[in-house]
This record gives sequence, structure tokens and C-alpha cells, in this order.
Amino acid sequence: MWSSNNTVQPNGLFKDTTGEKNGTELTDFGSNLRLTREPGRMDHGAAGKRPGCMGILLSGFADDCGISGMKFLAGKSVVPLRRIVWLLVLLTGIGLLSYQILDRVSYFAIYPLNVNVQLNYVEEVTFPAIAICNFNMYSLQYTNELNLTGLFYEMYSTYNPNFTNYDIELTASEQFYRDAAQQPSAMFYRATWQWRPMEIDAVQSILTDFGACYAFNTGNDKYGIRKVRNKGTSHGLSVYLDVNQWDYNIGPRVGAGFQLMLYEQGDVPMVSDLGFSVAPGEDVRVGIEVTKVTNLPPPHGVCAEKSLQYYDRYSVNACQLECKTDYVVERCGCRMYYMPGNATVCDLQQFSFCVQTTLWYMNQTCDCPVPCTQVMYKPSLSHAKYPSDAYATYLENTYGFPKDVFSSNLAKVDIYFQELSVTEITQEKAYNAFALLCDIGGSLGLWLGGSILTVMEIIDIFLKGCCRTSWH
Repeated sequence: MWSSNNTVQPNGLFKDTTGEKNGTELTDFGSNLRLTREPGRMDHGAAGKRPGCMGILLSGFADDCGISGMKFLAGKSVVPLRRIVWLLVLLTGIGLLSYQILDRVSYFAIYPLNVNVQLNYVEEVTFPAIAICNFNMYSLQYTNELNLTGLFYEMYSTYNPNFTNYDIELTASEQFYRDAAQQPSAMFYRATWQWRPMEIDAVQSILTDFGACYAFNTGNDKYGIRKVRNKGTSHGLSVYLDVNQWDYNIGPRVGAGFQLMLYEQGDVPMVSDLGFSVAPGEDVRVGIEVTKVTNLPPPHGVCAEKSLQYYDRYSVNACQLECKTDYVVERCGCRMYYMPGNATVCDLQQFSFCVQTTLWYMNQTCDCPVPCTQVMYKPSLSHAKYPSDAYATYLENTYGFPKDVFSSNLAKVDIYFQELSVTEITQEKAYNAFALLCDIGGSLGLWLGGSILTVMEIIDIFLKGCCRTSWH
């Protein structure tokens, strides 16, 4: 390759001819020999041959690749035995590297997650909403007034009740169930909130699958949502309940007592399935444990939320109740009193001959995904006798009733926080794309002595060998 852009003159001097031609010329006037080198063209020897793609690749791997041992495999001066040994070593490393990369990619593809459980102590905790229901669904006094008591005996004692002698149209309304339930003035003997007397308007009538119940701390009244800053029974709700067994009627339940449920504000209380029972003659203490669950959406988790037709806030209970409502309305042409919507409320005849059977044999799967955020209140119950013999004697002397009347009708319930703490259960991504790249880089360094940049070097070598015009 010529190293100067000058022309040799006969007198031994050089003349610069760079600006005269697009190239470099060396002229020997003695022999009239002119050699020219074009710009950007390599000198490949007397034969004028340039190395092929494979030659450039081999020399590039030997000189430019950062993989340890590659120079012993592709170098020109390496003896065959040494080349074979390094070939085996490199193939072993590539095999182990491929196995680890496939393992990490497969793990990444299943979108793994971790569940983090943490107990956090807080200064203030939201008190749950509480549904309180009497086992007696229909007041005997009320059904006597409407001449419907005999109808309930037929409904719950025979398989084929006769509705012709009763005005069942009275039962086709939500108001019937509210009026038939025990009224709050008769059921709440006394109630206190944080040791202060509680007004009767602090509870609201709600319709549930257990009948007409009374809810406390729903946030829909003038008191708002109550919060607690201290633990213990003196900083919670205390209610003295009267079951009023003298007013019990035959109905769907054969026991006597109360069904309670703790739930988050805005949720739908499914009291029959998720509540707990309190019997008369008991002093029950209900310690509350709060759990907040945060789930991941797909692809890592399964949580999702969907728009509901009758509720503004999504929950599994609300979604399932909507699903049951649509199923019942489609087959019976009416809805149960506690179901949402504008369809007509079923009367007792429709309930007996259609709704009850439809719900028993419901074979439709409800599409109700797990919510992404959920607060759960777990009750922890302890029991004692109520009232004590001494207090029963006091009540007997005060009200003039025998002692057994109080033990057969009264119950005391204290609901409070055991600790001002919230257990948070959070799903987290266990493996992300950045961790995958780190593992691949670590495998490269462990088995081949390379890194992510080594991959770029290999790409560069291939481009140099196969795209010589634009890359070399």
C-alpha cells in the first residue's frame, strides 16, 4: 500500500498531485510505470484477492470478541489439540449458558409473584359497618294483624301450601319485610358507642338475604363513618339486644338469637353465609382483626374489577348478588325483596313455587373476579353467661319478670378492636424484565467470561463480515 500522495520526479524530488486527481499516483519517468490507489480500497496482496465473509468472521472472533478462549479457537497459530480442547470448553459453556437462559426465560414467562405480609400499627382505624339481624323474620303480632300467620304455617310445615285464602299481594313489596321484622325500638334494649349512649337513629334498616336487618356505621347517616383511636371494649360498640321470643313466628329458621356480620362500608352484606350467631343468654365479646389485601392484575395475578349494573362500587358480594338477581328475574319474572333492580318483588307464592327452587338448582357460573383491593374484618369471639344470677335478680326486682325471661331473651355484644393494627397482604412481582437481563448477563460472565456488551461485539463481527460495504 502506498503511503504518500506524491509523484516521484526524475531528479529525486517529489511533486504533490493530491489536488489533481481523485487518487494517489506514483510515477516513475524512467520506466513509465504508474501505480494508483483508489480511496477506501484495501491492498490484499499481489493476487488482488480480498478475504471472504468466513475469513473476516474467524479473524473477527479471534481478535475482537470478548468471549474468553475464543482466540484459542479461531486463532491461526493454535495447534489442533489446543483448539479441540478449547472447543469442548466453549461448547460446554454455551450449553450451560443456554440452559440457564432458558430456565430464567421460562420462569419469567409464568409471571411469578410474591406475597408480602406485613403488620402495621396505626394511630386510627376505620370501624366496620355492622349488620344485626333477628332470627325471627316475621313478627307474630304483625302477621296476625294482616291475617297471614296461617300462611306461614302452611309454607313451612307442608310441601304444597294453599295461598288462595290469603291476600298475598301484601307480601309483594320491600316494605312488607321491613314492617314484618322486629322494630329497632324493641330489639335494641340499650346501646352505647365508646361508653356514650347511642341514639336509635344510629342504626338503619337494610334488606339482606337474612331478612330485614339493622346496620350500624354504614356512613350513609348524619354520623358519617366512625373511626377508632384506642383499642378495647370501652372504645367500641356495646349493644344489649332483646330477641323477644314471645313475638316469634314460624319461618325459615328454627333457632332464636341474632345474626351479625362485620363488613366494609359500601359492600353488600351476605349475612346468611358470612355472619356469626349470638344466642340469648350470652355476653359475647367480638374482637376485630383488620386485613387489607392488595392483589395484582394479569398477567401476574388474577384480580380485576368490572362495572356493575346496580352498584357503584365493585365487590364480589355485589357481583354475585347481581348475577343471582338476573338469573331469578329471567326465570321467575320477579326478584327477591333484598335483590337490587327495578323488577317487581316476588310475593310469597312466587317465592315458594319458583324462586326457592331456582336458587337451589342455580347452575349458572357468575363471572365475579377477585377485587384488586379489599378490606376484611375478621371477628374473634369469646362467650360468657348473661345475665349473671345477681344481675338477673336485679332485673327481676326492677321489671317484675321471672329470671328465666331475661336469660331466654337478652344478649349483650361488645365489638371492639383488639389492636390498632392492620395486616396488609400485598402481591408483588417476583421477577421482572430487569432481573431477567441481570441473570442473562450473570450467566454470560459465569460460563463464557462475557457480558451483554459481548452480544453486541458478536453482532458487530457478523455485520463486519457480511455487510462489508456499509459496516466495514
